[in-house]
Amino acid sequence: MAQIVYFWSVVAGLFVSGLWHIAAPTLTERWMSNIRVVRSVGALLLLLAIPCLLWRGWYFWTLFAGLAASGAWRFGFPQNSIRAQQRSYPRWVHGCLLIAGAILMWALRP
Repeated sequence: MAQIVYFWSVVAGLFVSGLWHIAAPTLTERWMSNIRVVRSVGALLLLLAIPCLLWRGWYFWTLFAGLAASGAWRFGFPQNSIRAQQRSYPRWVHGCLLIAGAILMWALRP
């Protein structure tokens, strides 16, 4: 039961975050250019990665690797994360990637 709640929470979080990036790119840019906010998001991603260590299988280990790497980068190097995001693509593209991640998680569900 815990895996199901966790799974749907992460999928919903990715999906809502992606929609927010698409619907409000200027506001998202302002928030996600703040080092404290980026570091907080990194900490949240690291916390979300922890339950994956309790469950076995490629799905949760892969999810752990993705969440932990993304969280560690944002938490440990927020300025680099901000700079890379701003130079790579617009916020709405990141929103599309987040939604694609949610869809992929749903399609490959454990």
